[in-house]
Amino acid sequence: MNLTLPSSRSLTGKLFRAARTAVAAGSLGLMTLSAAGAEDYPELTLKFGHPYNENHPLAKGAQKFADEIGEKTGGKITIQVYPNSTIGSSRELVEAAQIGVVDFALVPTTNVASFYSPLDIFYLPFLFRDSEHAYAVSDGPVGQSLYEGLQKVTGIHTLAMYESGFRTITTRDKKIEMPDDMKGVKFRVVNNPLNVATFKALGANPTPMALSEVFTGLQQGTVDGQDNPVGNVKAFGFDKVQGNITLSRHQWAGIMFLASDKLWQSAPDGVKELFTETALETQDWEREALNAVEASYLKEMESDGMTVTRLTPEQAAAFQAAMEPVWDEYREKIGADLIQSAVDTK
Repeated sequence: MNLTLPSSRSLTGKLFRAARTAVAAGSLGLMTLSAAGAEDYPELTLKFGHPYNENHPLAKGAQKFADEIGEKTGGKITIQVYPNSTIGSSRELVEAAQIGVVDFALVPTTNVASFYSPLDIFYLPFLFRDSEHAYAVSDGPVGQSLYEGLQKVTGIHTLAMYESGFRTITTRDKKIEMPDDMKGVKFRVVNNPLNVATFKALGANPTPMALSEVFTGLQQGTVDGQDNPVGNVKAFGFDKVQGNITLSRHQWAGIMFLASDKLWQSAPDGVKELFTETALETQDWEREALNAVEASYLKEMESDGMTVTRLTPEQAAAFQAAMEPVWDEYREKIGADLIQSAVDTK
């Protein structure tokens, strides 16, 4: 398996963004946002749920979306944001969006993949070389095709793709430098077969667990380690109960900005256009905010006594090779052509 990816930058992102906004509007003759005054918007109170701590850039992005919608509509559309899984876990939020109980949700791609399996491509280990390649895939033709497929199967609409960055490995006592170091480690994973397979390939004992339960699980020793991006490690306080973090970058955590079909079917076209445009604006803001704070989070965790392991190219290659069986298992499940399209995206 060749996992060497070309350096890539999302040169067409703005074009696809414009196309998505136009599709959301539904026709060329609709009013534009600039021409629409606050009086054109209906009075709505909507729910936006997500599993993230209020200090996380993802939570701030969700709140920024709510605030901007309120400002743009002169307060006519109110979006109530519910952080910290207060109205449901990631899986429950997808289910709630399906039936229209929740209007918007931020959910990791790996959780949404339980409802539409081609989305597993986003968590195929070491698929993405860097953030720009991940953005090019998620914002370009491959991403658009996946979002359309999700909508056809579940009714749920994808307005944008936030991110929580590349995933790391943390453990209580054991420093992780090579795949063999993972053998026998009781390890929390996302409740998705691909994530379980990824850590089984490393010899760990994977334990699926909701994000809201991870801190307690680590604190009580139910699990000895977990994998999450740097921002999540800091925001959820995992650094307080873990002594080691390895910057493995084994998966990119795209966070889907979802809207229920019930909302989409009932909202006027101008409102749908507003939601789509604002979601994409805050997507860019959230990505920049997330990447800006990661370095400071790592520095703070290291100063507080956490051991930070940065893999050498040889060590990273060893992890990549150890996860080849996951590619073999999921190539047919996800689709070889889809995977190749993602690899070839520039």
